Amino acid sequence: MLIDTCGMSQRDQRLTEMLAMLDSVRFADREIQRVLLINAASHAETLDEVARAWRVESVHGAVLTKIDEAARIGGALDAMMRYHTALLGLTNGQRVPEDWHPGNPPLLAHIALKPFGSAFCLDSREIQALSSSGALLA
Repeated sequence: MLIDTCGMSQRDQRLTEMLAMLDSVRFADREIQRVLLINAASHAETLDEVARAWRVESVHGAVLTKIDEAARIGGALDAMMRYHTALLGLTNGQRVPEDWHPGNPPLLAHIALKPFGSAFCLDSREIQALSSSGALLA
């Protein structure tokens, strides 16, 4: 089960209390595994602040979200690599589960290295590659 707490700012005074509560919760005698949602459309500096505030070193992994809204995804990929965060999946829209995809590092590298255009969008080959974990684009 995913509980989305993205509505809580990394600067919210209640964040420490929220993290302590999540750390104390058990399900069938197992700890809750926290997953960090990384908004691909955010600035690198913001993502760094989010990662530190949400204690990225103690998360199970991360989901890269909103790749469809990002002009560039390099800042998000940098944050994940800098904090050695496992990529659990990615999203390219608001529909769940249709827009939820497995992590696909070759596709993310391809998207990150695309020439910058007036508007970022995924072409049909990239959209198809989202469904194919590990598929390379020719």
